[in-house]
Amino acid sequence: MNSENKKRPLASVRALELAEIWAGPYCGALLGDMGAEIVKVESIQRISRGAINPRPGAPGYPDGDPGERPWNRSANFNVLNRNKQGITLDLTSARGVEVFKELAAVSDVVFCNSAFGVMEKFGLGYEELRQVKPDLIVLFMPGYGNTGPYKGIRSMGMSIDAISGHSSLRGYPDLGLHRLSPVHHPDAVGGVTAAFAVCAAIHNRARTGKGQFIDMSQAEAFVPHLGEIFLEYGLTGQPRERRGNRHPAMAPHGAYPCRGEDAWVAISVRSEREWRELCQIIGSTQMSDDPRFKTLKSRLENVDALDDAISKWTSDRDHREVADLLQAHGIPAGPVLDCDGDTYDDPNLQQRDYFQTVTHPDAGTHLLSGPMWKSASAPQPRHEPAPSLGQHNNQVLEEVLGFTSDEMQSLEQTKVVGTVPLEGSDMGGVRRVQRGN
Repeated sequence: MNSENKKRPLASVRALELAEIWAGPYCGALLGDMGAEIVKVESIQRISRGAINPRPGAPGYPDGDPGERPWNRSANFNVLNRNKQGITLDLTSARGVEVFKELAAVSDVVFCNSAFGVMEKFGLGYEELRQVKPDLIVLFMPGYGNTGPYKGIRSMGMSIDAISGHSSLRGYPDLGLHRLSPVHHPDAVGGVTAAFAVCAAIHNRARTGKGQFIDMSQAEAFVPHLGEIFLEYGLTGQPRERRGNRHPAMAPHGAYPCRGEDAWVAISVRSEREWRELCQIIGSTQMSDDPRFKTLKSRLENVDALDDAISKWTSDRDHREVADLLQAHGIPAGPVLDCDGDTYDDPNLQQRDYFQTVTHPDAGTHLLSGPMWKSASAPQPRHEPAPSLGQHNNQVLEEVLGFTSDEMQSLEQTKVVGTVPLEGSDMGGVRRVQRGN
């Protein structure tokens, strides 16, 4: 461990991650940002790194090229798995489970976002793990928790978004729910919540000497983000309708077209003072004197006409210039940036070194989103590349557990560990494919 990482708050913590897709890996990335040693446990029998043999030009790979080892080049995987060591273990084998328990015995945390019961099937439920290390912290975070009638229901971000009620609120009133964006907020919320829960448990163990089991529901972690919606329904008995960019207590409030192709600026006017300021900036006494726009109530009643009037002014102007002009007068505004270049070039993110240049042995060198915080004790962000499949098998098993080269060779020969996924591992696992289901 380098001297810089020793200064981070979780530098002495080792956590075993069994996690796929977004929520669980994001939890591990956040813990790693804070200095924890994250050992990501995968297998060559089942991978969640995309297809083994994707078609040429398939999206999600650097320069559209999957390369010879596409499982190590997946953009989604590499973005979410920074600052981790990667090992493989076949947890459907007795030897793989034995090795995992040996690792758990010298670790502080085990966390998993698999479906309910998966870890128990491996013989690695909390009761088994606490026998290995009584003060171990274990977090299982299936979609709907580890108890209750929904515990066995499989979930993904979309279904959690739906069951929380969030899907019914997103989008525009005149568009069907089938037109919603496929970006699902509960995954990110689940990752952050899990990281917080682990940190709290680590603090509690330092205080009491006791480990614990954390039963986390990703859906329940997200529901508090909709608190006002449930309160509103409890008070009025009326469900919230979708609003798009509109706001019940601000007008104008929305995204307005600017000069150029698909260029927009977001504007929020919070008070009568700001409304008068906006009218002066636009230079429109006609708009300020229009009885339809005199008060907030009248502006809300005539919001379509109001948006048209604002759009006529913004459409001939650059979106950044409009935002800067309004900000100079204290009106909240911001250019709508695209991810293809605008965000990378944003001067604030650039000055704060948010995007980090990361070199990966298979994926190459790219700018990747970095840690969310900086601390005085360790001001330089930690950003090691995501591990290749099984990259740290020898390093972890030999250095941490003391395995010999003969033992490592035996594990490789019996396919308990490896660095190349087996055929069928990208379709739900080789054994499922072999069974034909």
